Amino acid sequence: MGVLRNVIVPAVFLAVLSLQVTCEPRSYDGYKVIRIKVNSEDDVRFLRTLQTSNGQLDFWDFPSDLMVPTDQADTIESQLVSQGLKFDVWIHDVQKLIDGQFTKSPKDGFNAAGARIQSTDPHYFDYEIYHRWAEIDQWVKNTAAKYPTLAEEFIIGRSYEKRAMRALKVGVDTGNEKWGAWYNGGIHAREWVSPATVMWMTNQFLEDYKNNVTEVVTLLETFDLYVLPVMNPDGYEYTWTDERLWRKTRSINLGSNCMGTDPNRNFAYEWGGIGASADPCSIVFRGPYPHSEIEIKDVTDFIRERGKTQKFKLYIDFHSYSQLWLSSWGYTYDLPDDYETMYDQMTVGCEAIKSVHNKTYVYGAGSSVLYATAGSSKDWGYGVMGVPYSYTVELRDTGEYGFVLPEDQILPTCQEMYAGLKAALQFNIDNPYP
Repeated sequence: MGVLRNVIVPAVFLAVLSLQVTCEPRSYDGYKVIRIKVNSEDDVRFLRTLQTSNGQLDFWDFPSDLMVPTDQADTIESQLVSQGLKFDVWIHDVQKLIDGQFTKSPKDGFNAAGARIQSTDPHYFDYEIYHRWAEIDQWVKNTAAKYPTLAEEFIIGRSYEKRAMRALKVGVDTGNEKWGAWYNGGIHAREWVSPATVMWMTNQFLEDYKNNVTEVVTLLETFDLYVLPVMNPDGYEYTWTDERLWRKTRSINLGSNCMGTDPNRNFAYEWGGIGASADPCSIVFRGPYPHSEIEIKDVTDFIRERGKTQKFKLYIDFHSYSQLWLSSWGYTYDLPDDYETMYDQMTVGCEAIKSVHNKTYVYGAGSSVLYATAGSSKDWGYGVMGVPYSYTVELRDTGEYGFVLPEDQILPTCQEMYAGLKAALQFNIDNPYP
């Protein structure tokens, strides 16, 4: 059956549907990911038109990596060939990757029914597996309780489906004025390694401070870290229960039976421009208006209010995948005024990353290194809040697994990114302007 588009369905009826018991999770059997060889701006424009005309088309990494459903493979590949575009099959069966994502053995992490085994010890948390939203929410509470002089929990707001957006403030009360640094994970629901990395790094800051690691003592005495592990909790939980590769929020779109908004196209800076869609069925749907998503509104309200009394020097929105460190601007190919210092900081951060496991992260302005996007978090952080170093960081890998990175890569991803984040924070201390 084809997907219905732009059908007016009463909101009450949709709300009832959303409460019904879900069926088996969506299967991606036979889906493949192709990597397109893009050679020109004309190719990019063609692919953007293709994406816009087919709201169900899922570019994992625009404009190169495209997931192709089994029933659309012939049509999509014919369109690419007619444009003269060459491509290779990068992933042959997406479902097989999903099935293999949990790499811990049954005795270590699962019961006989295949469900995760979680420790009841509040001081223990397995950082090398993926966790459901409720477990992450509990981790925030437990972390604040475990480090009462260093970590404080607070609720920024509640998601569309009323999940608490519980965050941490991490730092040392020195009695002096301190800078603020914000980082979050999970704005795109399917990017599981993002919350995992955010949690591991936060815990490592706390452990290293407790163990009197000099560089971390200096950082936590200079910065207050504001940490939100999952910025899109409804979408994240939905990836566990219904649709592993869901990207958007779970809000109802009036006048359409397609749900959700791309939260990283919903920020109130150059909203609605390039790289965002007005089609509610598109995975890059911008939303009906800026900050229409309660998750985005609550986070931006919090940072704006806190920014009245504390200068934020760093803002990082952690994503996956592609191994990139991206600065503003995203909405234009022009460079921001502070790009030279941004570039220097990204250089320091990416060199630190490479020093751990020899992984290369490419860095630069988002529109040039990746693709142009309007209404993104990093542009809002820099353009509205004036955070001098505002970034999107794309974690591992470069496409072998994409969004379904196996659990055995969680720890090395965390370790290398922790080195990069510490280096970026130290860069701010060494270079206090701007």
